[in-house]
Amino acid sequence: MKLKLYGAMLSPFVRKVRVMLALKKIDYDIDVQVSPLSVPEGYEKIHPLKKIPALVIDDADREIALADSSAIAGFLDKLQPSLSFYPSDPIDYGQALWLEEYGDTFIAQNCTFGVFGNVFFSWARGETYDAEKIKMAFKHMEEVITYIESILGDRDWLVGDRMTIADIGVMTHFFNVEHAGYRLTEADSPTLYGLKKRIEEHADIAPILAEERIVIQKLKFESPDLTALRH
Repeated sequence: MKLKLYGAMLSPFVRKVRVMLALKKIDYDIDVQVSPLSVPEGYEKIHPLKKIPALVIDDADREIALADSSAIAGFLDKLQPSLSFYPSDPIDYGQALWLEEYGDTFIAQNCTFGVFGNVFFSWARGETYDAEKIKMAFKHMEEVITYIESILGDRDWLVGDRMTIADIGVMTHFFNVEHAGYRLTEADSPTLYGLKKRIEEHADIAPILAEERIVIQKLKFESPDLTALRH
């Protein structure tokens, strides 16, 4: 079976899939030329909504394209079930799915796109980011931190006693807002900061984030100092 992933490295949804692939030690090819700013002609045959990521699966006798990071992550977990990132306990499973969805929707729309999308895409277009939208996004970040803190408590992981899709699906967005200039500190939230550190320092995940930083350097994108907008 051959796998080919389509999507820009700096996408939180592409990162979620790449983390799953890395943790499960699954080989794949990647086409990083597909981005929200550059969708090649014919891409709708792979992803009808022209979004990222998409995964093309070539299984000798058939070829199929999967769209949406959650669908791809679920497929990968079934493909390599020996190390599952979806809890077996029904309640934990439901909670993990919800937190992944919370990341994909509320955090993505209000925080990732509000901060990273605003700053990075404005820079790419040669425009100035919208400071008022950044301020609103920071308020949403405070909501997210409060909510996730209430679930995490004094545990290391959001669901159960090890990393799950919940941790991956939520924290992938924090790396995007960090790329754009929002630095989650221990003072903001000791528990959430600890969760972020456990994920970013994981032996299989750290190289992915290092690759992203190289991409940012090559683009010559410098994140602005957004500190004044956080208050």
